[in-house]
Amino acid sequence: MNLLNRFKIYLKTQKISVVTSKNYLADINQFLNWLYQKTKIHWQVAGLRVFTLFTSETLKEYKKSLIDNQAPPATINRRLSSLRKFGQFGIKIGCLAENPAYKVANIQRDDWGSGTGLFRRLAGAQASVGNKLKLKEKRDLVLKFKKSLEQEKASPLTVKNYLSDLRHFLSWLETT
Repeated sequence: MNLLNRFKIYLKTQKISVVTSKNYLADINQFLNWLYQKTKIHWQVAGLRVFTLFTSETLKEYKKSLIDNQAPPATINRRLSSLRKFGQFGIKIGCLAENPAYKVANIQRDDWGSGTGLFRRLAGAQASVGNKLKLKEKRDLVLKFKKSLEQEKASPLTVKNYLSDLRHFLSWLETT
């Protein structure tokens, strides 16, 4: 039985939802294909020995490649989460003594680039103006933020949630 099938069975024993399991499998398959591009070692041939390449250094390099290829931060964090689950599987089957994926941190909100950078700059802009934002200025800020999130390829749900947060923040600024 191949590695991904064994991982799929492991996920079922963990009572992982079908959708989450599908995402984990897709993410691990993507990682294993990236690993092949880097090492020219086929995971299908290596089998369980692929865990010898499952190191924190390799995982950090993988994270860097995702960032360099401008993968959306939510995607990067989901893939890192999948790798953590894959590391748990490696421990369970005796191929790993510890999970190196726990040594690779998620991307933090402050690291997400221009979209959230714009959000952080709003407070400074409000403080420097020293007066209430006009309705048109609010609309312009919201539109710029939305464009920035879309350029970062944020999911529609993420865009919706962030815009809601921004509107709430702008309302809060009006009361200060």
